[in-house]
Amino acid sequence: MGACFSYEIPEFSESGSRPTAHVISLNGDLHKYNPPVCASQVLHAEASSSSSSSSSSIFLCNSDSLSYDDYVPALNADHQLQPNQIYFVLPVSKLQQRLASKDMAALAVKASVAIQNDSRNDSNRRKKARINPVMVVAQSVVDPVGASTASAPTPSSTKSFTKSQTQPQPAGMSRSASFRKLQRYTSRRAKLAVRSFKLRLSTIYEGSVL
Repeated sequence: MGACFSYEIPEFSESGSRPTAHVISLNGDLHKYNPPVCASQVLHAEASSSSSSSSSSIFLCNSDSLSYDDYVPALNADHQLQPNQIYFVLPVSKLQQRLASKDMAALAVKASVAIQNDSRNDSNRRKKARINPVMVVAQSVVDPVGASTASAPTPSSTKSFTKSQTQPQPAGMSRSASFRKLQRYTSRRAKLAVRSFKLRLSTIYEGSVL
């Protein structure tokens, strides 16, 4: 039958977050669902977020079940999604078509881009969460002498900032060093995802184009 399409997302254990099922939407976005969740619930949520589709016009499939030159098997409505596994939302018209090599390559690229974009967004959100509170206090401290007292930091905010600054940091681990470590880890996740897809795609016939 040809090559089997299989891919697993590495666990993001350092964040302490709960492992989620990863669903690639019709428009190429990565949506994360907390188990337990079944296929019918995901399809309803995906249809609700899209104005151009309904739950009856789309279906859900597991990336591990996709094979070259074979039909795409749809998941049953009561199928429980597994954490750290990729799923695709596809139009029902795909149920009547065999997967060509270019189709599998397109799905691989679609998932890879979605994962990289999600990793980049996570990094940006964490960066803003760490930097913005510091910038607000810093701007208040450097106000001119004649500035209104309303612009000065409140006692509670000053106390909070001072306390966070005076707390002892673990040996060799500063706030900026911790953020740099997170950036390296996020970048490594994206690189691992791309490398895994390239290995899978190497089994597809040469000469295939997207």
